[in-house]
Amino acid sequence: MKKSILIIAATIGSFYTTFAESGVIAPENKTVQKQWLFKPLSSNDVSLEVERLDANVLLYLFSQNMKNVDMIYIEKSKDPTSGFARCKTVKVSDHLLKSKNYISVVDESPYDSNTDSYYRIRTVTASGATKIYPVVGLSPIMSIEPETVDNSR
Repeated sequence: MKKSILIIAATIGSFYTTFAESGVIAPENKTVQKQWLFKPLSSNDVSLEVERLDANVLLYLFSQNMKNVDMIYIEKSKDPTSGFARCKTVKVSDHLLKSKNYISVVDESPYDSNTDSYYRIRTVTASGATKIYPVVGLSPIMSIEPETVDNSR
């Protein structure tokens, strides 16, 4: 009987821990945070994640130390190797009150959802040093055409 109670308690604890870490249930002393696909390599690096949500393109910026960055320029192109144009300018100090390491913005004029899009960021420090980060691709939404039925049989 005692062994069954311990197994049940362990199972409940395991489920609670899983849901607490995923943000479904969060204890009061834990904050819910986004799980990042790409972690910055160093504390001064900034990562970019791009997500298409309906007709919008959401841009997520993350750094372990955003205080070292003054401006972030988000650039986009239809070609991953050239033709990048600025689509968003982020003044980091405007966002530091909300979060010290996370910024979320929207591309107000994204490319059509049926074409490949490529985004990259360029950071500028207060001293004027710039860094261009690798390109992040955003796949198109493939429209599925309804299958035509041949009724001639």
